[in-house]
Amino acid sequence: MPTTQKQKEYQRAYYYANKQKCLDYQKTYRANPVNQKKKAAWMKEHAGKYWKAWKENNPEKAREHIEKWKAKNIKKWNEYMRNYRQSPKGKKVMRVANWKQIGIVDTDLPSLYDIYIQETNCWICGNEFKNSKDRHLDHDHETGEVRYICCRDCNIQLLANNQ
Repeated sequence: MPTTQKQKEYQRAYYYANKQKCLDYQKTYRANPVNQKKKAAWMKEHAGKYWKAWKENNPEKAREHIEKWKAKNIKKWNEYMRNYRQSPKGKKVMRVANWKQIGIVDTDLPSLYDIYIQETNCWICGNEFKNSKDRHLDHDHETGEVRYICCRDCNIQLLANNQ
């Protein structure tokens, strides 16, 4: 049941008339472990929705808040990004972004990445990849269409033959 304007005015007047009493009650209420668990459960359920909506409605303030936090916690932020870039998810996101940047066109790049990572042999010569830097995603430079997952040597051969 929504609170009416009259009820809000009454609550506000009561609070200001009994401010110390209300503050003392809040302190004892918050100190109770049962109430802390209730609040934690409520926050877990509702806080994410609230902040998501707030960020959508206030993109400039949200961006400003994030940049301010980063500046204040630069070491923590750099450590987080270093760990993220080395994580499987971070590597996937960076590789897919790189593919988009160089013009590779595919309907589902994340699933293509999964295939790319699981592949152990060159699709052209059949040799096993020596390391992760030996694996290349060959694509048509004009259309952006993916052709092969191949070793460095085969990729260079394909590039030389196409020019």
